[in-house]
Amino acid sequence: MRKILLTLPVAAMVLGTAAYADGMETVKARQDYFKSLGGAMKALSGVAKNYDAEAAKAEAAKLEAILATDIKPLFAPGTSDADFPGESEAKASIWENMEDFGAKGQAMHEAGMELIAAANTGEASAFGPALKKLGGTCKACHDDYRAEH
Repeated sequence: MRKILLTLPVAAMVLGTAAYADGMETVKARQDYFKSLGGAMKALSGVAKNYDAEAAKAEAAKLEAILATDIKPLFAPGTSDADFPGESEAKASIWENMEDFGAKGQAMHEAGMELIAAANTGEASAFGPALKKLGGTCKACHDDYRAEH
């Protein structure tokens, strides 16, 4: 019996460490996804400043590949800034307001698809406003759900 009682805290620590590692892996994967999205936004902004239809199409194709990612697994419960202080920028309010968070994510996805369509027209006049709309959806989510560190 004594061996079992001594083993329980060790087992709990091992399981807790594994859960922490899994959560941290999710946080890092989420950060990598958003870094790639941010890089695409930066490249698209550069295209907008000196519009080039072929560059717009090429960057839009990269954005389309990023937007094809299923990000639901990147928002596993237990991966907020409260769970990983100084590591995660995802506010705990995401999981308290998942419906609103999901709606903001859907708006971002739709705006991204509109930007891709605008880029594929080759029209500079359609590209700029679509990029601005996409940026606005990013800001709306950041304002509500991203912790600043």
